[in-house]
Amino acid sequence: MLFDLQKALVLNQKVQVTVWDPDNESVEYSFQSVVLEAVGSLFRLALPAAEVSTLLPLLQPGIVVGAVLEAHPNPYIFYPVIHATSAADKRGFWLKIPENPQVEALQRRRHVRIPMDIPVHLEYSVSDRWMSLLARTEDVSGGGLRFTSARLFSEGQELMISLGFNPSEPPLRLKARVVFSMQNRLSKKADEMYSTACQFVGLTDAEEMVLVRECFKRELGRKG
Repeated sequence: MLFDLQKALVLNQKVQVTVWDPDNESVEYSFQSVVLEAVGSLFRLALPAAEVSTLLPLLQPGIVVGAVLEAHPNPYIFYPVIHATSAADKRGFWLKIPENPQVEALQRRRHVRIPMDIPVHLEYSVSDRWMSLLARTEDVSGGGLRFTSARLFSEGQELMISLGFNPSEPPLRLKARVVFSMQNRLSKKADEMYSTACQFVGLTDAEEMVLVRECFKRELGRKG
């Protein structure tokens, strides 16, 4: 996977970059860039002229950023580290791919589930009537999630899930299909009686990027 990613880092390849404010991780900046140069695990991206003054204070060496490389036949999402940047260097900034990077080929839908306890809003159909229910996640990945709720769902049932990671941003509204649903023997609370795993259906690359990025951020926090 890493070798394929490095091969895809060619001149003028498009990259979407996300930078988080180190003082407030709920604030992020996303911008489009292109590869200017690549040498081994190092590559240089162009700075967007209109946002240089905003971004330069955030582009400090050692900071992890999110990147989506729009390569053919599939885009890659990965998390390089800022290697070097300078206000005097208008040509761009250098990023380094870590020795053990987390790289996702977006179309493969293979994701690690990360423990996560956040509220979700569910919508589902019963006898042609749409019902709603509040639940809480047990874990989340770039391809699905598991949640606890007061209801047992049938395998294959379709759900509409509203999932919010940051209060300052609108929630993701995602279609999902139930993989399994069973009694949650670890809890006797009425709103946690059942545990349900579901798979997202028809994810866009942008939606998948948000999910994988949030999982990666929480995994970094757990290990730190």
